[in-house]
Amino acid sequence: MSRARGLALAALLLLPVAPAVAQDAAPPVDRFQILLMTMGPGEAVWTRFGHNAIVIIDTIAGENRVYNYGTFDFAAPGFVQRFVQGRPRYWLGVSDWQRTLAEYTHYERRVEVQELALLPVQKAELAFRLAQNAEPANREYLYDYFRDNCSTRVRDMLDQILGGALRRATEGVPAEGSLRFHMARSLTNDLWMYLGILTAMGPAADRPLDQWGEMFLPAKVQERVRELRVPGPDGRDVPLVVREQTVVDLDTWQVEAAPPDRRFALLGAGMVLAILIATGAIAGAAGIPGRAIAGLWAVVAGLGGVLLCYLWFLSDHVATAGNWNLLMLSPLALGLVWPVWRARGGAATRAVGVTILALALLGLVLAHLPGLTGQHNLGIALLLSPPSMMLGWLGIRVSRRPAGVPPAPR
Repeated sequence: MSRARGLALAALLLLPVAPAVAQDAAPPVDRFQILLMTMGPGEAVWTRFGHNAIVIIDTIAGENRVYNYGTFDFAAPGFVQRFVQGRPRYWLGVSDWQRTLAEYTHYERRVEVQELALLPVQKAELAFRLAQNAEPANREYLYDYFRDNCSTRVRDMLDQILGGALRRATEGVPAEGSLRFHMARSLTNDLWMYLGILTAMGPAADRPLDQWGEMFLPAKVQERVRELRVPGPDGRDVPLVVREQTVVDLDTWQVEAAPPDRRFALLGAGMVLAILIATGAIAGAAGIPGRAIAGLWAVVAGLGGVLLCYLWFLSDHVATAGNWNLLMLSPLALGLVWPVWRARGGAATRAVGVTILALALLGLVLAHLPGLTGQHNLGIALLLSPPSMMLGWLGIRVSRRPAGVPPAPR
């Protein structure tokens, strides 16, 4: 937006206010109504954490705008690659009340609104800033799932308008859980995504959150705004929220209040997989299924380790560095794919097997010591360490048969 255009828009928004200020007689005209809109979770993984938006209702023009910082396009060139790198581009989208409610009704997601008791000049400033931010030259931003997302943008915009009151009330105040806590409780409807994301998260995901940081979740912005008191027109503190209303009363998709305890189930799955891999040590055709499973696990563990290394060292994701799960998903596992399938190997196979077994065992031990590692990954370790240790053992076992010497028949 050009400077001239920005000044013109500011003048337009503040026009009803200016005469009152100049005359120093009547209070500013309260032109705008401001609503914080909070959407409940949906079915797809990117909707599980809810959503929020700011609604500006111009009571003079009879218009409304819904400002949404969570707009993205999966089909955009390079979007997936940039997302994996931790550098996706999102933008501030603008819709209206009717289309927004129709969309969330279609997807059966709850929508609640809170009218905010901002001063007239604050409302005008918020309307101007959002309109300016929605200009094509300004609307895109570098999205970060935890530090700069649709919810933190709404939080920051409201905090600026309130002169930092929201931050002062929440920064340093202990909150519930951690990033891992909230991810685990939100992804219970998708097992593979649940396992993948929790495996990829390192110690940074386990640091305690304060209420300011916890507002990466839209529902937490809603809660903190509900609690906040601000100076009213007469200078006395009043609740920031004037009223609340549910405008789409659907609760099809739910998020758990706390993460489920899946440690025993994950341990059981890990032990079953380890036993199947162990059958690869059987000589002859009877060991073929076990060796196939072992080879498949070697591919999964090896490629998983490569991905964890990429997320740690090459991506911009803040929560994936220093990940101790790399001990149980090692790129070295790729070196056992061919030897375990052929059921023979040499000194190199033995060295790789010993290393994988030792690393997986170390990973399991450290998972019981979160105070030392800073990472609460015991459930994932119970799943990953048994098959990785068994893969290492199988590598050691087959290395006793040098290349060219077939296994003895049974």
